[in-house]
Amino acid sequence: MIFLRLLCLLAGVLVLVAPPAMLFPNGAMPATVLVAMLLASASFFYVGVAGQRVRRSPRLGRLCTLLLLLPFLASAVTLWRSDDPAVLWMSGMLLGFTLIIGLVLAYPLLQGPSARRLRAREGRHARMLVLRNS
Repeated sequence: MIFLRLLCLLAGVLVLVAPPAMLFPNGAMPATVLVAMLLASASFFYVGVAGQRVRRSPRLGRLCTLLLLLPFLASAVTLWRSDDPAVLWMSGMLLGFTLIIGLVLAYPLLQGPSARRLRAREGRHARMLVLRNS
C-alpha cells in the first residue's frame, strides 16, 4: 500500500506540472483548465494521504473511488477530442493509472466482508451486551 500511496502523490504532482508545460507552453491557461487540474490532483493527493484507512473503511474506499472519476473522465475526454500525440500519450497514461488505482480501491469493496471484520463486529456486539446488562 505504501507504493500505491507514493505513486498517487507522484501522480498528483505530475498532474499539476505536466499538462501546463505541454498544453500551454506560453503560460496562458484558462481558469477552467486550472480548476480541473487542481481537482484532479487533489483526488490523487487524497488517495495518497488517506492510505491505510482506505483498506479498513469501505466508506472511505468508495469516496476515494468516486474522487478518481474526475481524472478518469477528464483524460477520457482529452483522448477523445485531442489530435496532438504528446497530449494523447499523457492522457492515456493518466487514464491507465487512474483505472489501475480505481480497481485496486474498488475490488476489495466488491467482495463480502472478511472473516476478520465479522469477528471484530461480533466482539464489539458482545462487549456492548455486557455493558448494557451491567
